Amino acid sequence: MSQNPESESVWTINGISLELDMHDVDVMERYENAFEIMEAQEKKIPVDGKASVRSRMHCDLFRNLFDNIFGAGTSDTIFGSKYNIKDAITVYESFLEFVANQQAGIDETTNRIITRF
Repeated sequence: MSQNPESESVWTINGISLELDMHDVDVMERYENAFEIMEAQEKKIPVDGKASVRSRMHCDLFRNLFDNIFGAGTSDTIFGSKYNIKDAITVYESFLEFVANQQAGIDETTNRIITRF
């Protein structure tokens, strides 16, 4: 178990630190809702046509996800005005790893307590 649990709940990306504590049920709910919205938006992206249109729509998916989780304007802070699909995917991957690490810590703590008692 980490000596500094707060650091487990801070995601740092592009020099910006954002707090997201997946132990908090309200945060979990906001996270889940944001991904439900993302899933619905993803279904609207065409599978053919201009690559630039599809890439912009994918960038919007990620931007909306971060705004829905962290608050309006967060995506502008993370990305600026640039729409770069590679950057968006890299940031998204970093975020998923951050959340997975938190979840692993939650699971580890739960298993340790269950085993102990």
